[in-house]
Amino acid sequence: MKKKIFYALIIVVIAIQFFRIDKTNPTVNVADDFIEITKPSQEIAAMLKSACYDCHSNESNYPWYSNIAPISWWVKDHINEGREELNFSKWSTYEAKKKDHKLEEIVEELEEGEMPLKPYPITHSEARLSDAQKEQLMDWVKATRKAAKTKKSKHTLHLNDGEKWQSDEATNLSLAKMIEIANQTVEGSDLEAYNKIGADLSKEMKALFGVCTMQGASHDQLHVFILPLVAKYRKLANAESETKAIELQKNIIDHLNKYHTYFK
Repeated sequence: MKKKIFYALIIVVIAIQFFRIDKTNPTVNVADDFIEITKPSQEIAAMLKSACYDCHSNESNYPWYSNIAPISWWVKDHINEGREELNFSKWSTYEAKKKDHKLEEIVEELEEGEMPLKPYPITHSEARLSDAQKEQLMDWVKATRKAAKTKKSKHTLHLNDGEKWQSDEATNLSLAKMIEIANQTVEGSDLEAYNKIGADLSKEMKALFGVCTMQGASHDQLHVFILPLVAKYRKLANAESETKAIELQKNIIDHLNKYHTYFK
């Protein structure tokens, strides 16, 4: 009986070897890749490649034991789950909030010794990170996360720790003038009048660039606020239909009315 069971197991093991896993990696677009985007040092890049990329990218290198079922099935499932959780090859497709969360998770996993998974370094000596290497990698991830937040803050309109940004007198006068110009009422059907409003706003914007004395973070935030207006003014000045001109004027007024929400 035992022999029959043994032979049956042998037959099953042999039979399942014909169920091969697909080892074809998805196409990699270098421009989307985490390392290409974040530009780490060669040392950090090597750690990421050796300890993370096999399971968390589209550049998986399948080990020799991935040719043996049912181990191969476990390997494939693990890679699929890893890519779904975090795929460094698709980093550019993630929204800023998701990127920040994933960077936070990387640090947590390293601190808790959860990554790379315990069995992985056994057969991948290059993935065995020393405590010093883990610390170095965590420091870099933390710095990368902080830099991303700083960059986002600089390019996203926000208050100054809950307070309005201090503007200079020339800028306030110029914005007040823009609000006055934008709110002009056009009587009847007069596309040229709308075009003139756009042209006058562009002229005032150009004048603002010459008199503004703001510096530092408040100046950066002013640029975040006024940059969309440059294109809107130009479009209104060149609008070819009254319907589009009316839409642009309303859009411009709505934008300008937010000025005193962020600046004083």
